Amino acid sequence: MNWKSLLFIFIGSLCFWFPALADKPGDAGVHLTEVNIEEDWPADSLLDLGTMNCSGGELAWIDPVTPVCAASGQLHFRGLTGYACYDSDDPRVSGIGIFVANGNLGADYTGPVWGTWMIVPSLDCDLPDLIDPPVYWKGTWQGQRLLFCGGGPCMYIGDLKLVGKGHGGDIHGIHFKGTEVITTFTPMPVPWELIPGFPVDGPEAVITATIKE
Repeated sequence: MNWKSLLFIFIGSLCFWFPALADKPGDAGVHLTEVNIEEDWPADSLLDLGTMNCSGGELAWIDPVTPVCAASGQLHFRGLTGYACYDSDDPRVSGIGIFVANGNLGADYTGPVWGTWMIVPSLDCDLPDLIDPPVYWKGTWQGQRLLFCGGGPCMYIGDLKLVGKGHGGDIHGIHFKGTEVITTFTPMPVPWELIPGFPVDGPEAVITATIKE
């Protein structure tokens, strides 16, 4: 079995993982580290489209990034999976990661979104590092996809809350809590590099978080 097959087996387990991540009351003497992380989506970052359907109607595509639900305007997607490269001044949260996204979007492609995430600390952004890593962060995320227009191209902003926990090595048991802002410019989010003639270069997302030791 090659590493790509192993990766998709791992993705399947990530889709159904929902941890208990609540902080314990009365934590005293903990050390808090603030971290800033840039999340860049490579051009080939999309690994699995998952499932997508319209509530009360049929799904059609105007182009590769514009699905349309003519009857209801309600687009539901589940299990959309991709990988990203993470860069931070804290090496514990720099490396490669994988995310699984779900959402219920209206006719303007906004609405509630949620899913799971994982970051594997590493020096590079190599897909094989996601296979059975000895050290990794893992958690859940949820939030809203919003639309902003004015003074330039319309932007879709993902306003997200993340929680997670370290596994293995010197991050084992450490809690992670933060916010993430994702900026995309197409109805279905794609890396900026895939937009013809787009003048801006990544990262597509920025995370501000606290590591609680």
